[in-house]
This record gives sequence, structure tokens and C-alpha cells, in this order.
Amino acid sequence: MAAIPATRVAPTTTAKTLAERLIHEWYSMSAPEIPDRVLARTALCVLDTVGVALAARKLDVGTAPSRIVEETGSTGKASVWGTAMSVAAEDAAFANGTAAHALDFDDTHAAAIMHASAVIVPPALALGEERDASGRDILAALVVGYQVAARLGRLAPGPFQDHGFQATSVLGTFAAAAVASRLLGLSPEQALNALGIAGSMASGLMAYLSDGSDVKQMHPGWAGMSGIRAARMAKAGFRGPSAVFEDRLGVFRSFARVDISKKWESAGGAPWEVELMAPKPYPACLCVHAPIQAILELRKAGKISPDRIDDIANIQCDAPNWYIGLIFEPSAAKVSPRTAYEARFSGPWTMARALLDGGIDVWSFTPEKIADPRARAIASKVTYTVEELPEFPESFPARVTLTMRSGEKHVSYIHHNLGTPGNPMGSDDIRRKFLSCAAPGIGEGRAQDIARRVESLAQAGGAKQLFEGLHATQVR
Repeated sequence: MAAIPATRVAPTTTAKTLAERLIHEWYSMSAPEIPDRVLARTALCVLDTVGVALAARKLDVGTAPSRIVEETGSTGKASVWGTAMSVAAEDAAFANGTAAHALDFDDTHAAAIMHASAVIVPPALALGEERDASGRDILAALVVGYQVAARLGRLAPGPFQDHGFQATSVLGTFAAAAVASRLLGLSPEQALNALGIAGSMASGLMAYLSDGSDVKQMHPGWAGMSGIRAARMAKAGFRGPSAVFEDRLGVFRSFARVDISKKWESAGGAPWEVELMAPKPYPACLCVHAPIQAILELRKAGKISPDRIDDIANIQCDAPNWYIGLIFEPSAAKVSPRTAYEARFSGPWTMARALLDGGIDVWSFTPEKIADPRARAIASKVTYTVEELPEFPESFPARVTLTMRSGEKHVSYIHHNLGTPGNPMGSDDIRRKFLSCAAPGIGEGRAQDIARRVESLAQAGGAKQLFEGLHATQVR
């Protein structure tokens, strides 16, 4: 295996393009430069990603890539999580990345509006297993990937989606390319070419919103697979444009219609972006989380209950305009979703389901629950008002006003949805989420074992132990 660069290349004024700047500032950062707490946080992201993928496999959601990989006879050293298959790294990244995003339960960087983990964790583990990389090197590569994903996402949080593309898949391809380049031992010049090549592999349409079809599930898997392929091509001598981001025909102007040339210095960012990754408490679009929490808060306070549905006159949700086309319109589809994925992107329906069940989990989206007339009756009472709440996009807030037929009103304002930096989930919460996702498919004991192996990834021999555990773990 080629050596990973041991020293960080200092920022320099000779970096003329954004891709060059990203490479200079982050790519060659050595593992010892990264604080232990950051590596530990990264391992928690790995744990969360593996957990939600195992849950998807148990529910047989987002598993088409795995079946394709099996049918085509891919061979290699990389594990397809929850199966006995060992396949090529690209195929493992595609299969595992799709499963990790299939339930919309994977974590998010709110300020960048990106599902970074589902994109970069699968290729990092796949290449780590293929290359016999150490756990610390895998985690260090992931830290670089989170930096690249977040810095790019912060430059245009929203416009990609506004123009029909998911930022996760478009920008995630570059983060995956950075991770893959590092684990494959590319030089900084080769890594720069990998980013340029990745620009011609980036994609991911939002058209799934029209009918609740499956295609969004594959976006992170495709991006992760493409990142590996871009890095391999760069290592083979293929060249890509260094101005892939800011050129007049580059990714930001082409996909988001945004000129970023003057935004580089003002976009901001955290010293360690992985610390801002927000695990999800609910397997649904992030925009519905605050409305769900508001309903649950009102339910817990006794202001509303499943046996008082007829007493409700109206449920109004005040939310940023960016939510509307995702979770409130078209209204007929949001009141009566046709598929599980359409339900995951319905504010009215998920609020109704939370009121009826006292929560939302991976079992909330069965055909029986989607067809439940009580949920549709409640959802039909939900209206919305556009209000640019100040917490967005650092968090995804919402204000819910419950009006009873008596005229009585109750308000719940969720400023910071659970999981975001303003209302974080702790390591114990993330571990409990992993166990709840993994145990139904692999058993409590095996789930506890995998959790311990992930949490020990940075230790000597940690990667080998994790890969042995994953390879021996099959979802029933």
C-alpha cells in the first residue's frame, strides 16, 4: 500500500483555485494532528452509518445494489454490511452507501445541508478493508472528507436543491474522492486531479419528490462509488480541471447557478466539521423533525392526544420557505402519501403519525400505517405559513400552533431540532440508536460486539477487528 502523506501541506498563497486550496489545507493532514476527541466523534459517525444501513437491510429497503453486486459476481476484499459478500471496493461503497441512506435515517451536516456520512463512510471502510489500512488512517481520511464536504456545502446551502439536485450526491462525490485519494496514497497533485475528475461524475436529481420513488436512496452510494473511481483514474494519470468548482462551467454555476469566487473567505466553517454532524432521531427528511418534535412536546404536555383528534380544528406549522416543496407541497400527496419514501417527506403525515404513536421509528412506514385513515384525517388539518426562522440552516426549526375547536391555542417552537449542535445527541444516545437499528437484524449480542469494535477503531488492530466482525455479521 502506498504511504499516506505524513505531513500537512501548509496553506499557501499559490493556491489559485478552490480545489487547490482544499488540497493544501486539508488533504495532507497527518493523523497525529487530529485530536483524539475528533477521532472518537468520527467513530460515532461510522457507528451511526453502519447501524442505519443494517436497519435498511433488515427491512429490505435500498438493497437493490447489493443484489446487483451479487448477481454480477463482483470479487474483492470489501464487506457488504449485513451479508457474507466480499466484493470490489467500488461495489461495496455503492451497496453500503445506498443502504445507509435508504431510510433517510443517516446523519446530516445542517449548515451545509449534506448527508456526508452516508457518502464517505462506505468508501472509507471499503478501501480501508481492501488496503489493510489502520483504523487511525481510516478515521483521518474521514475527517478530511468531512472538512471537504462541509466547506463545499457551506458555500451554497440550498441552491443545489432549488435547482433540482441533491447537494449530498453532487458535492459528496468530491468528499468521497478526497477520502479515496488519501487511502489510495495519491500525491496532492493526483488528488487535485481526482477532484477535477469527480466533477464529471457528480449527479443526483430531486425528481423523486414527484412520486416517492426510490432513486434518492442511491445518491450517496453512487457518489461514494464515483469518488473511488475518480481517485483510481487520477492515480492512473488521468487529469481533471483544477477550477472544477468556480469555473464558469464548473459545478457551482452548472448545478446551483451560484458564483462562489467571492465566497471562499466568508463561507465560514468549524475547526473540525465532523463535530457538527447531526445524527437523526427519526428516519425521515430533516425538515419534518422539528414539526414532529413540536407535536410530541404538545402530546407530552397533555395538550393533545390520540383520543382527542376530533377536538382539533387546525395544526399550523411555521417554517422556512426552503421546506415547502420538500414536505408541504403538493398538498394532496403530503396528506395521502403513496409510498414509504413519500411519507418520509411529508410534514403533515409524519406529524399525524407522531401524534398517534408517540414517536416515529423505522416501523412507522409500513403499508398499513401509510394507509391508516386516522393519520390522513389528522394530516388534512395541517396548514403551513412561510416564516424565515432565524435558526435555519444552522438547525432546522419550526413553530407549531395547535388550535382546538374550543378556540384554545397551544404553541411549540422547536428552535434546534434534536441532533443538531444546539440540541445534540450524546454518545450514549447514538449508541442506543445503533443498537435499536442493528439488533432486530443481527441480534443484541452481535450488535453490542460491532459497537465495541467500531468504538475501538482508532486502537492498534482496531480496523482488522472491525472488518472481521462485519464480515461475520449477517442480517437475518
